[in-house]
Amino acid sequence: MSLIVCLRGHDGMVLASDSRGTFGDPRGVTAQNDNQKKLYRLSKYVGCAVAGSGEIGARLMDELIETIRQKNVEGTNQVVGVVRDVVKKRYDEWFAKFNIQPISGAQQPVRPDLVLIVGGYDYEEQVLGKQRIPKTRNQRIYQMIAAFDFAPMLHDYGFALNGVAQYALYLLNRLYVPDSLIARLLPLAAYVITETASQDGKVGGPVQITTVRPADGCIELASSEIEKVIIENKTRSEALRESFFGDRKA
Repeated sequence: MSLIVCLRGHDGMVLASDSRGTFGDPRGVTAQNDNQKKLYRLSKYVGCAVAGSGEIGARLMDELIETIRQKNVEGTNQVVGVVRDVVKKRYDEWFAKFNIQPISGAQQPVRPDLVLIVGGYDYEEQVLGKQRIPKTRNQRIYQMIAAFDFAPMLHDYGFALNGVAQYALYLLNRLYVPDSLIARLLPLAAYVITETASQDGKVGGPVQITTVRPADGCIELASSEIEKVIIENKTRSEALRESFFGDRKA
């Protein structure tokens, strides 16, 4: 399993994921690998998080990145159009005789689970000095799921997540503030993943984080930067615990 997250903020967006791939039926004995890549830069201003069948996702990401480069498309809406064309075409080709969703009593297998969260900026080119940046600041988050034939689902409430999502959804409903700065979204994105990993073994491994800003585009954070955020989060958690159980008058 996985946990993938995209958060929208005032000065940019944050995509984050765990790194764990789980093999086998989760109701029985499973094995795991903590080296799965789940975040990708599809274009300068658009990132993608992948959950589900990691190997199929990696194969599709290779094709998508090259196709988007060749078509020279930029901006979330344009990129999502290419994503759906490519992914749906491949699924229709590879799994033509598979059911899209389980059907009671049917003998056909079901298409492999795959979820894509695509987040970034709409793009109209404008030149500022020698730098080319998006003319608009419209941020968009789409989720595309194999079980829904990869129909683009627009998340207009500030965030999207998938995988082992119940703990993260609770935390985001409590802690996410629309229009927050990236400096606040980074620790929140890391926190929902590490907290989920502490409760469910299907999520784990190193946290991956990518930021998307109007000027810089997609930037993948180094592991040392992410570890610093996680350490700072431990201090925040301790402060929260102390607020309940620290010294207080009866």
